[in-house]
Amino acid sequence: MTKRNLIIVIILLAIIDMVAAGWYMSRRIEASGKSQNFFEQRDSTEAVAEADTTINASQADVFSDLQHNTYYFAANEPAINGDQTSYYTSIKHVKVKWPKKINGDVELATLNKELIKRAFGNTQSQMKDARYAYLKEPNFNEPVGDDFRTLSSAPKIYPVYGNVSQVLVYPYMTSQRLLVMEIDKVNYNGNASSESSTFVHYDRLRHRVLSRTDILVTDTEKENKLLKVINKKIDELNKSRGENSQIQHALNVPAEVCCGKKGVLFQFKHGTIASEPMEILVDYEKLEPFFTESFAQLVSYNDGYHMYPKDIKPEPLNPAAATTKKAETTVKKNKYSSGKSKVVKPTRTKKRRYNGAKRRSGHRVHAVRHQRSHRRR
Repeated sequence: MTKRNLIIVIILLAIIDMVAAGWYMSRRIEASGKSQNFFEQRDSTEAVAEADTTINASQADVFSDLQHNTYYFAANEPAINGDQTSYYTSIKHVKVKWPKKINGDVELATLNKELIKRAFGNTQSQMKDARYAYLKEPNFNEPVGDDFRTLSSAPKIYPVYGNVSQVLVYPYMTSQRLLVMEIDKVNYNGNASSESSTFVHYDRLRHRVLSRTDILVTDTEKENKLLKVINKKIDELNKSRGENSQIQHALNVPAEVCCGKKGVLFQFKHGTIASEPMEILVDYEKLEPFFTESFAQLVSYNDGYHMYPKDIKPEPLNPAAATTKKAETTVKKNKYSSGKSKVVKPTRTKKRRYNGAKRRSGHRVHAVRHQRSHRRR
C-alpha cells in the first residue's frame, strides 16, 4: 500500500468515526428526552413546531360533576351548664369539580397531589380519601377532645360556639397550554368570617404543575421593578375610584398569582392594600420582562383561552336557621291563604352582589348566601 493510499484510508476511517459518534449522541439525546440541556436556547423552528403540536394535539378537558359533601359535629356537653346555645358545633363542607382527563391524559398524579395538598392539607393519593380525611376531623373553636358526636342534620350556628369550614375546588380557566384550578377556603370561627383563594397552574402539554418560580423570575432587582408596574396599575385604578375607596400602594409583590385570559392577577390578602382581599390585573405584555424564559415562550404560543362559569358557591353560614325560617314562612303563607283572608307574601331576602373593581370576591359568609364572581382589574 502506497503512502497516498494509507492517508486516504486514515481519512475515511476518521470520517466514519465522526458519523458514528454523531449518531450515538443523537440517540442518547433522543432517549433521555433532555435535548434542551445541550443548547442555551431553542431556535424559532423548534418553537413553531411546538406551537403547531399544541394546537393539533389539544383536547377538551373533562371534570367531574359537582360533588358536595358535608359533615356535622357537636360537643356532647354545653360549654355553659343549662345553656343549650353553648354547644360547640362544627360544619364542614367540601364542593369539588375534580379533573378527570386533561388534554386526553387520565394519569394526573402530579396534578392530583398538588390539588390535594392545597385543598385538604394532607398527602393522600386519591381525592376521595383526602376529602374523607379532611371531613372527618371537626374544627371546634375550643378543644373538646373526643367528647363530641356526629350529627345527621345541620346544627344551628351561634356566635362564639359555631364553626363553619368550607373548601371549594373547581376549574378557573383553560387554554391550549394552561389549565388553572382555583381553591377557595371560606371559614367562620364564631366571631368573624375569612376567605382565601389559591391557584394551581398546570401545563397541559408537558403534564406538569407550574410553581410561582416557574412563572416569575426570582430576582430582587426584577422583583422591585415588577412592584413598580403593579403600583402603576393601582394608580390607574385609583383615578376612577372615590377618595374613600382608594387602593394603597403594595409594599411587596404577593406570593399568590393567577394567570387569566388577558394577564396575571396578583392576589392581595385582606388589609394589605385595602380592607378587603383584592386582585390586581397586569397585562401579559407588561409582564414579559419578569417571566421565566420557559413561561414567556408558553404565553407566546398559547391560545384558545376559555373562562369557566362561576357556578360553585359556598353554603350559607347557618343552614339550620335558614331551614327553620323557610318553614315558618310556609306556615304563615298557608295560614293567610285560607278562606277569604288576605294573602301575605313572604319577604324576600335581597342578595348582595359585589361588582366592579372593589374587592377580590363577594362571598362573605353571613346568615344568607352572597353571590361571588371573579373580578379583573
